[in-house]
Amino acid sequence: MRTVFKSRKDTLFKAVTWGTILTLLFVTGIELRHVVQSGHEVQVFGLILLASVTGLMLWLWFDTRYAIDEVFVHFRSGPLRGKIRVTAISEVVIGETMWSGFKPALARKGVIVKYNRYDEIYFSPDSNDAFVAALRNVNPDIRIVVKGKIKSII
Repeated sequence: MRTVFKSRKDTLFKAVTWGTILTLLFVTGIELRHVVQSGHEVQVFGLILLASVTGLMLWLWFDTRYAIDEVFVHFRSGPLRGKIRVTAISEVVIGETMWSGFKPALARKGVIVKYNRYDEIYFSPDSNDAFVAALRNVNPDIRIVVKGKIKSII
């Protein structure tokens, strides 16, 4: 059985993402307007770049999610995809924000998943508690830390 979690989207990420997308669309519109006017050179590379970045941001926004099955945590965020073996997870930190590193997430105060020996990844599931419960159903030995406090050790 596979449990799927959408990424939570908080106000800061909404403002930054949609502000950037709208700005890129505005600039693209201005450039396209110049194309139809005579005497202006078409900046094809610039239009392709603007469209690509806008498309990537929309892809990240609408296609960021996580799934937990009996063996793996699967994650996808636009073109970024991967999986982590649940038995490799040693600790999950709830309610913390990771500001650097690999973050297929769209919100703050998510979960930091520590796996293997030194690896960690940041997720922002729509429910941190349900996400952690699904992980613990597969691997009850995962240590849970809530913002610096140890919640349970097994």
